[in-house]
Amino acid sequence: MIKISLTQFLDYSAKVSTSAKINKVKEIKRSPGYHPAFDYWKPLRDAIKKIHEQGQPIEKLRDVLINLDEKKIKNYTRAINTYISFVKKNNVEYFSVGKASWNMNDELFVSSSPELGLIINGKKYYVKNYYKKHDDKTKVVLKNINSTLTLMSLSEPNFDIEPDAKFAVINFQNGKLIEAKTPASDNVMELEIEAENFVNIWNKF
Repeated sequence: MIKISLTQFLDYSAKVSTSAKINKVKEIKRSPGYHPAFDYWKPLRDAIKKIHEQGQPIEKLRDVLINLDEKKIKNYTRAINTYISFVKKNNVEYFSVGKASWNMNDELFVSSSPELGLIINGKKYYVKNYYKKHDDKTKVVLKNINSTLTLMSLSEPNFDIEPDAKFAVINFQNGKLIEAKTPASDNVMELEIEAENFVNIWNKF
């Protein structure tokens, strides 16, 4: 069974062309297994969660830059400023979440745990952050990542899902919150086709 992360599926689904999707699957298949040392965004991801858990001012996020590899400073500064702006523009509260996963016929397994639980302007969200900078082959908009949002909505959690809560992605390229719709049959079909295409591409390499 193919095992990938939610970030990898999101990267794949956000690609704007078939060739870009093929190249992304090829890249994922050839990449080494996960190791924290090679997780580019781990320091920021951990810092965001810690700051929310401890109720610290969101501006403390800039402390991440102090001991950061100089090569990461530009991308991290952009992402940090985007998230600080997002939090300051909205009324944001944190709540803890557990683990979740999605499995397609024992062919594709996606570890799809929400990154954060956030109450944004009174509405509860299970959130995945998209940190990467803009590139011409990727477009993080609802049309492109709807299959990822549907996957998040249909995942099997080890925690209770609030009935009025929504799943969402925060796009750090523009600070926008992209909400999942309640999955309809067309959304489920779109996800299944997207996942089947992923498996088919994977098996060709």
